[in-house]
Amino acid sequence: MQESLPQILTVSELNKNIKDVVEQNFRYVNIIGEISNFKAHTASGHFYFTLKDEDSQISAVMWRNRAESLIYSPEDGLKVLVTGRVTLFAARGTYQLEVWEMKPRGIGEMQLRFEQLKQKLMEEGLFDAEHKKSLPKYPQNIAILTSRTGAVIHDFIKVSKRRYPLFNLYLCPVNVQGDDAATSIIGALKGIQKISGTKLLPDIDIIVIARGGGSLEDLMPFNDEKLARAIFTCKIPVVSAVGHEVDFTICDFVSDLRAPTPSAAAELITPNIKDFIDTIDNFSYFSRTFVQTRLDTLKSSLRNIETSYYFNRPKDIIHDYYQQLDDYSTQLNDCAKEKIKYYKQTISHYKKTLHHINPEVNLKKGYAIVNKKIESDSLFDETKIVTRASQLKKEDEVDIKFYDNKKKARISS
Repeated sequence: MQESLPQILTVSELNKNIKDVVEQNFRYVNIIGEISNFKAHTASGHFYFTLKDEDSQISAVMWRNRAESLIYSPEDGLKVLVTGRVTLFAARGTYQLEVWEMKPRGIGEMQLRFEQLKQKLMEEGLFDAEHKKSLPKYPQNIAILTSRTGAVIHDFIKVSKRRYPLFNLYLCPVNVQGDDAATSIIGALKGIQKISGTKLLPDIDIIVIARGGGSLEDLMPFNDEKLARAIFTCKIPVVSAVGHEVDFTICDFVSDLRAPTPSAAAELITPNIKDFIDTIDNFSYFSRTFVQTRLDTLKSSLRNIETSYYFNRPKDIIHDYYQQLDDYSTQLNDCAKEKIKYYKQTISHYKKTLHHINPEVNLKKGYAIVNKKIESDSLFDETKIVTRASQLKKEDEVDIKFYDNKKKARISS
């Protein structure tokens, strides 16, 4: 190699030749080391850091297109296994490690992802107690998101129906394992909220997300960030019943209630029917006792009022008014009788007077009444009583009324 090089080289030529040698011999390397001096360039998105062990160190870079594929955030002190190549930065004459892949060592990748997501969501406040929705004491409709088959749904039904058989349970089958599990659960959450309270589905009081125990890998769908945010924004209270008692997921922290197991969830969200019946019995006994005591008190008060002077005084006053009314009635009757008697006497007097002046009486004595016809525009004949001889002339026709009959006559002179 030395024989092929020119006698005199420029710095650039030397670095270029070294770059060719280094990059041809270290095209693909796997290196274990600890991260230090980590820096994420804000503008470009590239990662710059140093990879070291007990005795040595090397500069490293991870370009943005590679860094975006990481599911966690690198940090100082993290031991990692990196895959990449060695390159020479010719402008400075320094070599560095170009990293393509980076995996945590010592702590599992999934566990690291879990811890970092947990910290991120905690800082955003998604786990705060003030955001937790309260669960109804006596739920009527519960939806459970779990696998259609398996022991989870059967255990949940067995426990809940034993404790509180008065509610309706709606199974929404979802995938609880695999890459599409989180998407399946998110879709179910949105679907239930959309149709809850419609003809398709009554108002749902509680949503339970349930699955049995498993490894950390099995439970990874329940550590999905999108699922966590879907649970946080869900308008219906959500209960997480994932895994065994020792298992914790992001779903547990963001839900309104965490149950150690699906069976425990059934215990936590349903009241005991026996306690419910005892409560009703106690309330019934208390109500009867209270009402009876109240009635006895009111009856006693009424008896005291009935026998009191102030209660009877109005009755005495009313009786006095009754007596006065009777007196007024008697007086009115007597007054009416006197008036009637007076009017009868007056009428009798008028009858006697009329009798004396009645022409009919004089006719009986031999008198007669002479009527003379008079001219008139009326359709009927009109007459006039003749009281003077001068009122008659020759040939006048007259009617002479006697007591017993009438006669017509003509004046001759």
